[in-house]
Amino acid sequence: MQDSTHISFGVLTTGITYRGFKLEGSIFNGHEPDENRYNFDANRWNSRSARLSYEPNNNWSMQVSYGFLRSPEASEPTTDIRRVTASVQYNKPLKRGNWASAFIWGRNHTSSPGEVHNLNGYTAESTVNFLDKNYLYTRLELVDKNELLRASDRALLGIKDNHPSFRIGAYTFGGVRDIWNTRKVSMAIGSDLTFYSKPSVLDRLYGNNPLSWRLFLRLRPSKMEMGQMHGMHGGMNMPTNPPTKP
Repeated sequence: MQDSTHISFGVLTTGITYRGFKLEGSIFNGHEPDENRYNFDANRWNSRSARLSYEPNNNWSMQVSYGFLRSPEASEPTTDIRRVTASVQYNKPLKRGNWASAFIWGRNHTSSPGEVHNLNGYTAESTVNFLDKNYLYTRLELVDKNELLRASDRALLGIKDNHPSFRIGAYTFGGVRDIWNTRKVSMAIGSDLTFYSKPSVLDRLYGNNPLSWRLFLRLRPSKMEMGQMHGMHGGMNMPTNPPTKP
């Protein structure tokens, strides 16, 4: 619900920019593609979206967007979604690293014959890269879920509503360290811990205090350094992209 893009085939987008402002509008096919992703689903362009973004300087970026999706789910052809999102991003280069943060909100207003739901999602995340090879990150999420339970789960808990809504929280804290770097590839090892919050009615299914821990190995392209793009016209140098959550 916090995603202002889509994955369907067929889209036409236009926009205008003025100083730090950008206004964009799109019409597109709102139906999600089927399981056969190797062909094109040529459906009608029956959905629309608009986004206004503003970048006052190199550190701050913010946007608001609205989208109407006509019948996006094949399993629920009578359900339409009106989606609103807003976000603020901050990025600050450091002497030997970078600090990037984002605050995101999104809402899905779903409507079908006899049912209307408003589902919100909130996210705050931040990553600090320091001393070149080290990262600390956190991601805090609160999301409304109305498709969490199967019919057997609802029967077990004595819930008669077919689409009960629950607010679920996930709070992740972790760190990563680069252990091997070349000009093309970067390898790192990391770990994080996630705590969860939920209504007590779900304790019989998920326990009283669920949590998860993981240890992982990350392999990705190396950062783009200044002067690395030798083939750019006029010898243009490209700055390093702000790091995202490892």
